[in-house]
Amino acid sequence: MAGLGIIINPQASGNKRNPKREGRLAEITGDDGTVVATRDLTHMREVLRGFHNSKIDILCVCGGDGSFFHAVSEAVKIWGDDRLPLMLPLRAGTINNLSRTIGARRKRPESMLMHVMKDFRQGRTHQVTERELIKVNGEHYGYIVGCGLIVNFLRLYYSGDRPGPVRAFYLLIKLAASQVLGTTLIRGVVHPFEADITCDGERLPFRSFTMMLASTVAHIGLGVRPFYLSARKPGFFHLLAGPATTWQLLSKLPRFFRGFPSGLETLHDTIAARVRLEFASPQSFTINGELLGPVDALEIESGPRVSFICG
Repeated sequence: MAGLGIIINPQASGNKRNPKREGRLAEITGDDGTVVATRDLTHMREVLRGFHNSKIDILCVCGGDGSFFHAVSEAVKIWGDDRLPLMLPLRAGTINNLSRTIGARRKRPESMLMHVMKDFRQGRTHQVTERELIKVNGEHYGYIVGCGLIVNFLRLYYSGDRPGPVRAFYLLIKLAASQVLGTTLIRGVVHPFEADITCDGERLPFRSFTMMLASTVAHIGLGVRPFYLSARKPGFFHLLAGPATTWQLLSKLPRFFRGFPSGLETLHDTIAARVRLEFASPQSFTINGELLGPVDALEIESGPRVSFICG
């Protein structure tokens, strides 16, 4: 068999702290795969085409959720919707929600790869789980798509020196304090946008929104699991959208942490196969934590089903 193709994003936070990781992964893989640290998106596309021509069995992405977004978006274009290889995310980024949701048993990329290589060499079946991707505007693929509050929070999050769970938790505390004290910080994050949103052909009963999130994974970070419907039905994703206020969202945090419905009338909470957003003015959006746009409209639909190795 062709073996593994491993892409390393050297700009991912975990890889920056471990500059010798490429060599260690190559040593673990040996002759059963190829390890490449990609310089940029153009180089990544070239590497993926080479992996496709070599008929690899497993595509590994060593980085965070953003690294996976770029890699899988190109992989779908190269392999096609229904011919993707097995995927193995090796967590090494600022945001690693995918690894958490699929139940990856090992945190360190080296440990995870060693376990998978042992199974591969012994011909054992890998433990896998499946998730739908979300297709955005016909060209991007990911598993968490959002605009509004989440975009503003990510801008604030990335503006610090050391993005990570500690900073994210610190920002949540600052935002809660800002809401209590009435300062401008919270108003800059929870800032409404105007849009017409249709969900599977039906228009949502709002014109102003503070947030829109679509996901096929349960977690969004810090143990928060708002997407309790994310794996409920094949071909669908979980949609949360509406003009929910800061106080309303903060009051429901315990339910979001536990993966329960919020029960808010100001938050449309359902599964969907296709959602279209037409903005009153161009808006930025995020896929897997990467900031994109601004755009006049977003077309979100269920994408191909991907098999992930989780153990």
